Amino acid sequence: MKTSIEEIAVKATMPIKALMDELQLTSVPILLVVSEEFFYPDEIKDRRLKRGDRVTLIPVVAGG
Repeated sequence: MKTSIEEIAVKATMPIKALMDELQLTSVPILLVVSEEFFYPDEIKDRRLKRGDRVTLIPVVAGG
């Protein structure tokens, strides 16, 4: 699992779910920043990204 913040430039119009599948992140706890708004992927999985959008991936790390 990646533990660093990563920014992705979207190369084609696609739903968030397709991007998560492409990056193999469907089961990874992560926050997304899209257009300066924070979301869990499941909250916006049907939202469509446009080519050139920038998506920031922020891993969610829990500890005790």
